[in-house]
Amino acid sequence: MTKRISTWMLAIAMMLGVSAIAFAQQPADKDATRSEMRNFDQYLDQHKDVRADLTKNPNLINDPSYIAKHPHLKAFLEQHPNTRQELKENPSAFMKSEGAYEKSENQGQSGISQSELRNWDSYLDQHKDVRADLSKNPNLVDDPSYLAKHPHLKAFLEEHPNTRQQLKAHPEQFMNREKSYESTEKDHKQK
Repeated sequence: MTKRISTWMLAIAMMLGVSAIAFAQQPADKDATRSEMRNFDQYLDQHKDVRADLTKNPNLINDPSYIAKHPHLKAFLEQHPNTRQELKENPSAFMKSEGAYEKSENQGQSGISQSELRNWDSYLDQHKDVRADLSKNPNLVDDPSYLAKHPHLKAFLEEHPNTRQQLKAHPEQFMNREKSYESTEKDHKQK
């Protein structure tokens, strides 16, 4: 019986040792990959044309003439050698992962879809006074007296309950995301 217990203890110790080694190695790689994906996603959020091109044809990342036409992409890749390496090794898989990251970012983290954000941005484009007020104090979205003075805002929020919920739950984060969307939209229109 003692031999049996010793064998079991040795087996458990070995499993724990292997698990500890695997666990210790995993987070660094996972964190680095997540960080690189986040950086690349932020770059693509600012360069919709590159996102569209690479989504259609990920192999453009290995085309020197394409890179030459996009000096901002070349600079980004030089600043992020791990991303460059991952993209060059398997462009399709990397872009597929980036697409999944973008989708989860659009719906998972913030709870609001790109189309809802676009509707909110369109509303604010038509109501510059509301944009200015909410930029200074996002909590006004939950202020009954402010809503009474802005019935169009109240109506919009009633028609878009998810936007209303997100604005009430995370007003500053939501307004910052809208600002980012607005600047990306302006950049895209200028090109």
